[in-house]
Amino acid sequence: MKRSNYYIELQMYCHGRYITIASFDQNSCEKIIHELFDELLGDHEASDIRRLRINLLLNDTAVSKTQLRSIHCTLDELSENTKIIIKKTFRAVNFD
Repeated sequence: MKRSNYYIELQMYCHGRYITIASFDQNSCEKIIHELFDELLGDHEASDIRRLRINLLLNDTAVSKTQLRSIHCTLDELSENTKIIIKKTFRAVNFD
């Protein structure tokens, strides 16, 4: 199983742009990382109540990251999504 360097980036909308507030390094296979992203709560479209965004990025080279997927969520959804990400990361690090 080929492993790649993925990042999950948490962002919030502030002063007309998104700023990154957290990042998770996910050295994992493509299938597992997309299964994780499929579990996340939210919507693909931004709205007034969904001012938080989670991006899935692939680290192509030392200087380049490609955004693969994105989901917009509320604060409550972000809380649940963070739990999901932390659980999956813990399992991957400790049981892989």
